[in-house]
This record gives sequence, C-alpha cells and structure tokens, in this order.
Amino acid sequence: MLDDHSAPRTLVLPPPYTAHWLAKGDALAHACHLAPEHGAGTLVWHASSGGHMPGRFDFAVVLEPETPLTEARKAFVLGMVALGEALAAHCPPERAVEFGWPGELRLDGGRLGGMRLSVAPDTAEEAVPNWMVLGVELIADRDHLTAPGSKPESLSLKEEEFLDPPAVLESFAAYLMLNFDRLKHEGFDAVATRYVGRLTSEGTLTAEGDLQTADDLAALKDALAVAPWRDETGPKL
Repeated sequence: MLDDHSAPRTLVLPPPYTAHWLAKGDALAHACHLAPEHGAGTLVWHASSGGHMPGRFDFAVVLEPETPLTEARKAFVLGMVALGEALAAHCPPERAVEFGWPGELRLDGGRLGGMRLSVAPDTAEEAVPNWMVLGVELIADRDHLTAPGSKPESLSLKEEEFLDPPAVLESFAAYLMLNFDRLKHEGFDAVATRYVGRLTSEGTLTAEGDLQTADDLAALKDALAVAPWRDETGPKL
C-alpha cells in the first residue's frame, strides 16, 4: 500500500498532479488501479535499491483523453518526448539521449529503461478511453552485479551520477504538460519531430503516430503490445 512517510523526498509538482508514493509494487499497475476513482494527474512513483536485483525508479501518470483511442494513443509519443527532455535536462549536454522504437530509453547507447501504455480494459478503437496510464521504468542501480562490464547493453541512474532521480520525474511532469500544450497549439508534427530526432532507427511518424521507414510501416498500436526492452521483472540488463 501507499506509505508517504517513506518516500525519498517530497515531490514538487504543478497542478493537476497528485503524487502517490508506492513503497512496494508495480507503479503502472497501481496507477491503473487508482485511475477510475482518482482520475487525471494521479502520479504513482516507486524507488528501490539493489540487493540481489537491479534497483528501480518507476513512475506512472493517469491521463483522461478527450478523443477516441486511435487518436488518444499518440499521447505515448508525447510522454516519450517528455521523458527524453527530462533526462537530457539532468545529464551533461554531450550525452546522447535516444529512443528505441517505440518505448525504449537509451543513454549513450546503453539501455536505461522505457515507457509503456495501459488503457482502460475493453476500450474500442473508436471509443474515448475512460483513462490511460503512461508508465516509466528506469534502472536505478546495478549494484548486484559483481562485474557491471559484463552487461554492456544497460546502465543505471547511479552509474551515470543522477544524484536526485526524483528531479527527473518532476521535469517529466512539467515537460508532459508542455507537450500537450505543443500538441494543442502547434499540432502533432511539432512533437513528432522531437521524437524522431531521438529515434535510433531512420523514419518519420505518420499523423497516426505510426513509424514510416523506407521499407515498412510499423503501427504504434502493434508496437505497444510488446516491450522488447524489458522482461517480466523490468528493464533488461
């Protein structure tokens, strides 16, 4: 259950966010549990240190779309751009913050984590979802590894000297609001361009949020059904 007293620190968040510290468990699943009653802006976060497993820094935010799922799903792109901008704001400018299609987050080529999307059950493509949840999972530390060099595909916030992970979450919350404002006033292309600029694969985003490459069209809906950057416990090392 929630235990606000054991949170690493108090988050500084703008309205309409309401923070819920999750002492133990899955932030995405808990946000989905809270979504029907607590609504938009509900933000669940969780942090754990290593031991025999990687340390984790996870958070999830509830959205309440006003458009059908086919359109609302593009909020995932806005979330990824916000995540990339938040990470870039807290690391040296020479570090490359990149995305693997569609939801993997990489720093200087190493896997740091990623984002998933959950939608209210049984929502038809043409229906407006009652709620959606963007869930982020980041590797906080890899202290359990006796030889970190044996896992060159991944890295952690601790190894990259992110001394205050909650600051990344606070920046994410602000950038997510900014991206919804960009969407409203500048259109989806303004956000899609920022996403593509960090994508490790060549291509462009269609108006539906699908990835168009020289040889193929990858549907965002289908890509979100799997998350190759993670396994059953979280981000792959």
